Amino acid sequence: MRALELQVPVTPPLGATLMVPEPARAAALVIQGSGVHDRDGNMTAVGFQSTLYRRVARELAQRCGLATLRFDKRGHDKPPCYPHDYSMAQRLDDARAALALLRGQLPGLPLFLIGHSEGALVAAKLAESEPVSGVISLAAPFGNVFELGKDRARRRIAQGQGAAVTKGEQQLAYFDKLEGLFKEGAKILPEDFVAMAKPYLHQGYEGWESFEWLAGHWAGALQSDPTAGGTPMLVVQGGRDARLWADNAQRWQAWCQARKGADFRVIDHMGHDLNDARKKTFSVDEEVLQAICAWIK
Repeated sequence: MRALELQVPVTPPLGATLMVPEPARAAALVIQGSGVHDRDGNMTAVGFQSTLYRRVARELAQRCGLATLRFDKRGHDKPPCYPHDYSMAQRLDDARAALALLRGQLPGLPLFLIGHSEGALVAAKLAESEPVSGVISLAAPFGNVFELGKDRARRRIAQGQGAAVTKGEQQLAYFDKLEGLFKEGAKILPEDFVAMAKPYLHQGYEGWESFEWLAGHWAGALQSDPTAGGTPMLVVQGGRDARLWADNAQRWQAWCQARKGADFRVIDHMGHDLNDARKKTFSVDEEVLQAICAWIK
């Protein structure tokens, strides 16, 4: 197996790692969940350390000969509450450039898109305009991230007590304030958004978001159906995923059942981070890896 350090040709360039097994039978672009992660899954802005995407890439290379390209997101190296200006369109453009880089490095191989959480929505949207062999959707929310944030706040209010209810109310106030601005079609400079959102830090605002990105989610910019254009799709959901809607898996199951090109799989013990939730220490769920390899083959 060899790992190559590359640059995704955007402005400014984004660092990337291409992992290639010998022999490589297929290739995939790995797209991270919401946030400003680096290619491995770390997020400096919130002090979050992770090797999730590196682990997934290594396991898939060893198990089914899948080469992978994973890349840094814009802003991955910025401090908390940095005034980000990335948009949904920019996220898609960066992923498109990374896919073109992968295609150029490994010509002739079947190409797949593997997306985790919000990255699964990006992957599905990208597949509507980019020819790929298939989309693998892992722990994706059924709907947009903005509405999911509001739902979490409502659940905290309904199910919590004391400080939890207060936090839920502050979160909901933040999302309602944003939604009012979206409905007005407001345009806000990144530094002005940070100033507006800082009073809600850890109460809806986490310090890595951008106003344009949130507005894109609110407007449904990632709504898509790659199967309508003939691109097959595997949807994997976890039975112990507490970060999504309570009926998220059921929504995806119904969606897949209505589409000839969609396959659905629920893994009872999988958490949101593709982990085996039965274990105290983190490990990528064995059944997730098996499901991906079996579907690609």
